[in-house]
Amino acid sequence: MSDLAFNSKLTWSVESGSGLIEVGGQAVEFSVPASMGGLGAGTNPEELLLSAVGACYTATLSALLAAARLPIASLAVRVEGIVADYPGPKAGFSAIIASPTFTGIEGGRKPEYESAAAKARERCFIGKHLGPQVSYRVGEVQFAEAPAPAGNVLDVRTLPPPRRHELIFNRLAELAGGDVITLVNDHDPKPLHYQLEATQPGRFSWDYVEQGPEAWRVRIARIA
Repeated sequence: MSDLAFNSKLTWSVESGSGLIEVGGQAVEFSVPASMGGLGAGTNPEELLLSAVGACYTATLSALLAAARLPIASLAVRVEGIVADYPGPKAGFSAIIASPTFTGIEGGRKPEYESAAAKARERCFIGKHLGPQVSYRVGEVQFAEAPAPAGNVLDVRTLPPPRRHELIFNRLAELAGGDVITLVNDHDPKPLHYQLEATQPGRFSWDYVEQGPEAWRVRIARIA
């Protein structure tokens, strides 16, 4: 096993009260936050710490989702840091809370997403290096519905059942490889899924976006 080295270069202007961080080929301005009596230009060390923790948490969570085959349309993470006893001599971060939002999950598997969110905190490389005085934890895990592609929603709730099946199969037949349609129904269209698998196995993917009680939304994609 070998050591890994990571580097960043920082310069500070005493005259302006701000500095530059050179990392990844880019320069980022930073200063002491205005709430702490500084210039408040660009980012600040406190935000950089939260960003480092959040980036590590997000990347770790993404890897766990992929390993568990938990699909998502997108993932957003909000990281909040609490500084206690400011401006006293013992001021410092007392808590860092990472709160993920999953968009477009696979229906019925929410507990698995919540479990992955908790594991990501435990396995986050940067988070492991926070001192024992910092309570690093996962906040509220939220779920959001993925927006359907514009003009590609098939809502059959107002149609009689025989007409629904005819329209659905006609629309599915028009899909090219990679095309996606969102089916909206007033009950679980699972029988349609079984029929597709029986007559056209492997040609369509099926992912629930919403599962009742008033509407069921399913994202159906034509596999290339």
